Amino acid sequence: MDNSLLWQSVLANLEGKLSKPTFATWFRNTTIKKIKTSEVILAVPNIFVREWLQNKFNKELLLSLRQFSPKIKKIKYVVLNQEGAKSQKVGRKNDLAQPKIEFYQNRLSGLNPRYKFSNFVVGNFNQLAHACAISISKNLINTTLNLGNTKRKLKLEYNPFFIYSKVGLGKTHLLEAIGNEVIDFQKKRRVKYVPCPNFTSEVISNIREGSIEKIVANYSQFDALIIDDIEFIAGKERTQDVFFRIFNNLTEVGKQIVLSSDRPPRAIERIEERLRSRFEGGMVADITFPDFEERVAILEQKLEERETALPKEILEFIAGNVKKNIRELEGALTRSLVIFERENSLEKVRKSLKDIIEEPKKRISPEKIIENVCDFFNVPPKEILSKSRKREVVFPRQVIMYLFREELNLSLPSIGVKLGNKDHTTVGYACEKIGEKVKKDGDFVKTLETIKERLYNT
Repeated sequence: MDNSLLWQSVLANLEGKLSKPTFATWFRNTTIKKIKTSEVILAVPNIFVREWLQNKFNKELLLSLRQFSPKIKKIKYVVLNQEGAKSQKVGRKNDLAQPKIEFYQNRLSGLNPRYKFSNFVVGNFNQLAHACAISISKNLINTTLNLGNTKRKLKLEYNPFFIYSKVGLGKTHLLEAIGNEVIDFQKKRRVKYVPCPNFTSEVISNIREGSIEKIVANYSQFDALIIDDIEFIAGKERTQDVFFRIFNNLTEVGKQIVLSSDRPPRAIERIEERLRSRFEGGMVADITFPDFEERVAILEQKLEERETALPKEILEFIAGNVKKNIRELEGALTRSLVIFERENSLEKVRKSLKDIIEEPKKRISPEKIIENVCDFFNVPPKEILSKSRKREVVFPRQVIMYLFREELNLSLPSIGVKLGNKDHTTVGYACEKIGEKVKKDGDFVKTLETIKERLYNT
C-alpha cells in the first residue's frame, strides 16, 4: 500500500476522535517518510510535535496504523530538516496547484489551501450558505483596496456572515474557501482565519502580558476576519469584550466578518446581548444534512480529487449508511479505498465499515447528561444542583430533566432526587415545557440534536 494513502487513512481515522484544534496543532504537516519492515518512520515538523506525539498519541497512532497494515509494530519519529521541509513544500505544490507565494500567504492567514469552492459540493442542504459565501468573496475581490490615507468602505451585503450547523457538515470548508478565494485573486488582501479556542488563548496570553491593545490592533487590521466555532467565547467575559472591540473596529470601516457555530446566535448561552444582536444583525444561514444523492455526489467529488475510483455499489453503500457527518463519510471512503485496493471485494469493504455503520448507541448516565448540557450552556454543574432561579441556570436544568426523562426513562421523583431533591411537580412542569418547545421551536430542536450528538459521540 502507498505510504501516502496509508497515512491519509490513519489521519481520517483520528480526525473523527479528536477536537479540531488538537488535530490541527499536532497532526498538520506530518507524513510517513518510509517504512522499514515493521517500523514506520514518521516525519514531523519540529521537536515539540515529536515529543507530544511520542508521549501522548503513540499508542493510538500505532493501533490505527496496524488497522490498515498489521505488520507495523513500531513508530520512529524524526524531525524534518530544513531541506526536507522545503522538498515537502515542493511536493505539495503540484497536489494543491498553489504557487509558492500562496503557501506563505496561507501560512500567515491560517487558511488551509485544500479548502476551495471548486471542491465544495453544493446541494439543497447548503445552498444558501454557499451562495452567500460566493457573494462575500466576490465582493472582497472586486472592491478596490484602500490606498494611502484614503479610506474606502467596502459595500458588504452580508456582514457579519454567521453559519451554523452540526459538526462535520462543511462549515470549516466553506469558511476557509471564502478566504482562499480572496487570496487567490487579491494577493494583497489581508485575510485571517482562526478557530475560536486559539483566539481565546491569544486573548489570555495578552491579558497576562498586559498587552490587550496589541491584540485588538492586530486583529483590526484585516480586510476579512474568519472565526470558527465562535460559541467557545460563551462565559468568557474578557474574550467577549476584546472581540466586541475588534468587531466594531472592523465593521465601522466596512471590513468583513465571517463566523461559524454549532448553533444559531440566540441558542448561544452566556454571551453579551450586544454581541448576540450583532451576530443576528447580518446574514445567518444554516447547513442541514445532505440527502442520499448529495452524499453520493460528495463521495464522487472526493474520489475525483484523489484521481481514483471505486465501484458505484460501494459509494451507494457508504452513502446509504453514513448519513449525518461528511467527515465520517470521507473517513469511510478512505477506509474503503484501502480495503478495496488490498482485497478487491465489496463484501470485505462492507465488513470493514461495520464499526462505523452499525455502531451501537452508547449507554449514557445521568452524570454524562449533566456534564454535556452544562458544557453546552457553559453553566457549572453545582449551579444546576443548587436552588438558583436565574434564567441561565433554570433553562439548562429543565433541558437536563427532559433528557433524563426521554433518554433514560427515569421517573419524575428519581429525576428530582438526582438534581438536588427537586419536587416531582417541578420536574413534570419542566418536561412539559421543553416538550412543547420541541414542537414549536425549530432552532431549539437543532440545539437539542446537537446536545444529543455530543452526548452519544464524545
